[in-house]
Amino acid sequence: MCYRKIEIDDTRQQRFGYPEGGLPVPRICNALNDFSNGEVECHWHPEFQFGLVLRGELEYLLYRNKTSKIHRILKAGDGFFVNSRTLHSYSQLGTGAEIFIFSIAPDFFSSSPVFGKIYRKTVLPVLHSPAFGLFFDQARTRYQGILKLFYKFYALNPMSADYELHGLELICRIWRALFHDLFLLQSAPPLQQLSPVSEYRIEQMLDFIHKHYPEPITVEMIARSANTNKRECFRCFRSSVSQTPIEYLNRYRLSVAAYLLTSTTQNLASICRQCGFNNVSYFGRMFRKNYGASPSQYRVMAR
Repeated sequence: MCYRKIEIDDTRQQRFGYPEGGLPVPRICNALNDFSNGEVECHWHPEFQFGLVLRGELEYLLYRNKTSKIHRILKAGDGFFVNSRTLHSYSQLGTGAEIFIFSIAPDFFSSSPVFGKIYRKTVLPVLHSPAFGLFFDQARTRYQGILKLFYKFYALNPMSADYELHGLELICRIWRALFHDLFLLQSAPPLQQLSPVSEYRIEQMLDFIHKHYPEPITVEMIARSANTNKRECFRCFRSSVSQTPIEYLNRYRLSVAAYLLTSTTQNLASICRQCGFNNVSYFGRMFRKNYGASPSQYRVMAR
């Protein structure tokens, strides 16, 4: 029997075939019986990837490094997200497992002035976050919304007249749900909800940070952007993102720095200044703490 294999190069990168014209989102259905030992080997890709288990059970692995991995058993109805450039593999438990996968390039949201703002505010933080991926257990209420969106995208007919419009709508909704879960819900205290006033304030303060991160920013300035005081500012940040305002600011600055390191040839001093750090040594220490590598090492590894 001739088994299927995914196309990977010497670095284990998988390259997708993109549809000509239309929505640039590769869609794949894999029946694990078609692969040797029911296994898709370890690989990575620059695209973000979402998946939905249609039948059977899978063992899914995300690799932190050569010796450390995150392992999860997924059943029919469960889903997952794999971050850009994350090594991963999966194999079926038993037989007959099927999986639906769709992939989105990081620059999907950066092709227009409006999408460029979305890219800066909601894609860059995911692209350079410490998260390797997420698993969506259908038994948990908080994940039922995003899994329904996965099913809707799976059910779309690429030949229908409104496929691109409907697909774009669903992708925006999926990304919003992912971003919200990854940054606003994942580490928040259980069952804690923000009031409408607090939600408005945190939105205003995050927007202020996203617009002014290259500038010298204080907690007082962040609080004033939402017409509130320092105490309420700290409370909103702890309740929504489980960080202080300055911790969030530095994390966002580092995510922009990581993007500039991989997408430009600018030197470290220039990137340091652009991202609001006025000391290269401090910038280097913060970057290593968050990404496990110096800025120079990160640039080399990302090539």
